Amino acid sequence: MEANFKRLVIAAYRLPFKFSKTKNGYKTMQNSGGLVSAILALSEKFKKSKDFRVNEKILWAGIDNNIPDDFPSDKLNNKHFNICPVHIPANTNELYYGGFCNDLIWPLFHYFPTYSVFNNNYFKAYEEANTLFCNEIIKVIKPGDFIWIHDYQLLLLPEMLRKKMPDVTIGFFLHIPFPSFEIFRLLPRKWRESIINGMLGADLVGFHTHDYTQHFIKCVKRTTGFECHQNVILTPNKLVKADAFPIGIDFDKFHGACFDKPVVKEKEQIKKQLSGQKLVFSVDRLDYTKGLLLRLKGFETFLEKYPAWNGKVIFNMVVVPSRDNIKQYEKMKKEIESTVGRINGKYSSLSWRPVIYQYKSLSFNELIALYDLSDVGLITPLRDGMNLVAKEYIACQKENKGVLILSEMAGAAAELTEAIIINPVDNDEMAEAICSALEMKTNEKHVRLKRMQDRIANYNVFTWALDFFAQTADAKIQQNQMSVKYVNKQIVSQIKTSYLNAAKRILFLDYDGTLVSFAKYPELAIIDKKTLSIINQLSKDPKNTVVIISGRDKNFLEKQFEGLDVTLVAEHGYFEKKHGKDWKETVNTASNWKSIVMPILKEYVNRCNGSFIEEKTGSLAWHYRNAEMDFAQLRLHELRDDLAEIIRHKTDLEILEGNKVLEIKSGKYDKGQTAANLLKNKNYEFILAAGDDKTDETMFSALPAETFSIRIGKCSSLAKYNVGSYIEFIALLANLSDM
Repeated sequence: MEANFKRLVIAAYRLPFKFSKTKNGYKTMQNSGGLVSAILALSEKFKKSKDFRVNEKILWAGIDNNIPDDFPSDKLNNKHFNICPVHIPANTNELYYGGFCNDLIWPLFHYFPTYSVFNNNYFKAYEEANTLFCNEIIKVIKPGDFIWIHDYQLLLLPEMLRKKMPDVTIGFFLHIPFPSFEIFRLLPRKWRESIINGMLGADLVGFHTHDYTQHFIKCVKRTTGFECHQNVILTPNKLVKADAFPIGIDFDKFHGACFDKPVVKEKEQIKKQLSGQKLVFSVDRLDYTKGLLLRLKGFETFLEKYPAWNGKVIFNMVVVPSRDNIKQYEKMKKEIESTVGRINGKYSSLSWRPVIYQYKSLSFNELIALYDLSDVGLITPLRDGMNLVAKEYIACQKENKGVLILSEMAGAAAELTEAIIINPVDNDEMAEAICSALEMKTNEKHVRLKRMQDRIANYNVFTWALDFFAQTADAKIQQNQMSVKYVNKQIVSQIKTSYLNAAKRILFLDYDGTLVSFAKYPELAIIDKKTLSIINQLSKDPKNTVVIISGRDKNFLEKQFEGLDVTLVAEHGYFEKKHGKDWKETVNTASNWKSIVMPILKEYVNRCNGSFIEEKTGSLAWHYRNAEMDFAQLRLHELRDDLAEIIRHKTDLEILEGNKVLEIKSGKYDKGQTAANLLKNKNYEFILAAGDDKTDETMFSALPAETFSIRIGKCSSLAKYNVGSYIEFIALLANLSDM
């Protein structure tokens, strides 16, 4: 797919480089982290890619806290990036980054709610910091730019930019887990609404796994009530896609480095120290989400349960320093060191120490050497968005063909299914996994490794980025197809001219919300005399065929339009009646499913005060117009989930969502099929269709391209045009009928 942007603009908390002043002048050094490496490599890829040609340098916006005050602005840029520094005052940054980001979002999204700190000043600073990012980016943005926003520090930024620049292309990617609604709802209502709406400012919202994507969509439903179809969210302003994009690594870089001379030298030194012993290796930064203490206890359980391995295996645990000036992390570090000391004191001998603990950062060459020489990679976080260490470990299995033990709580577990997947809190399972990995046959190791290596080689960091860009472009195409275009005087004139010039016309008109306003109870939504006279005037014209196409039952429709020369379509197409003729069923469907669905709907009527059930011949409808709306939305999404389980086994059923109503019916008929059948073999020169909710979208999609399709309401639609309310649409019909 061809790129739909001219320049890539990255917005992330950190800039890609650290800037410093030296005796000899000024110096820049690349920041650590997968994102920086990925984008740096991607900038080279842009120059060679046939699919995505981006001629201008990447612009990167991030905070300026590591840029010396006297650092020359012309030296901030290099051959890969132009830098857009964002200044956040130190006191604001402490409340924003140290507070809201790391004391609330980080623990909460990683399922550690007891570590979360809720502070109103934190959120105020978070809003302020996101606003500062927005203000700086707006200054440098150009037409055709693609803004790619990264991670939990900037959850509000997409919507802020959207308000300032409605047409700009925005992608957002979350690098940490997105939690279930039961965790997310712990945030105060205002905060969670701001976060969800902030993220929905993007055109595409990306996550590492399918589970995180579904958690987000469920939170959107529960928080906003927006319509969601699979991975598409229909906001009042536009369509937003949410999908999984498991971030990859530069496979060739890691795989190819295994036999580089500096790495071989490191490996020779490690082999001397091992003296033929098996090596279990893990590397993680200091963080409570990594399960470091549980990992040690799992290894200790292994030593207890499998004493035959004592003296024959070493666990090298590398912990990379991180935030150790914070009491919680300092305490964790001391507990790790104490546990290491206890295990070594209990099991070690003069010639063997079971745990080698290192609190340090490793060089690239050291890391590759340890990956390649280890017999077991022990990667067992309690919760991790992806965990690229697991992928790096697999990429580096060249010489020793090690086995990966991976936590089921890591996002990478969804891809690396050939690893030994364990529950990180189960010491016995971890011990058994270590033993199984050490005793695994060579052929099985080869099979497992090859499958995982092929997978991460094919979907590497470049594939990840290009896939994200392609899906964003696709989201923009879908938005354009469903963009809102309001009927104005010029469009009314076009419709009227086409109407007058046509010798044969047909009008498809929905009922509720299109010809009448909604009432507290369906039976109270009676069409008024003025509207009825407009319909009568249109139907008396011999050139016209007027079709009332509704979800209402046949008796109600027949009563409302009694005596008028109109075609009535009831229950979304289940029944059809032409003027002067009897009703006929258009489909034959079994109704035994009602006995299964009805008890569930009754349960939700009991659980949601003000809701009620409407039973029709071919469907059951749960109305919640009279219920308290926030509570009704909660029950709606629960009901939809319950019904989805039934529909999964009864594929001929489907769920329809209308305006404050959820309906279950057979999937063998809909308004679109009925409208298409009424057009068959008829040469209408003018077609008009109007409706107000999702049930009418099938009709809009089924009608010919020349149709004047109109969606009532301010929402995106497959219809060509929108009007603000049913009153405006009645005025349009009156114009056509010359009344």
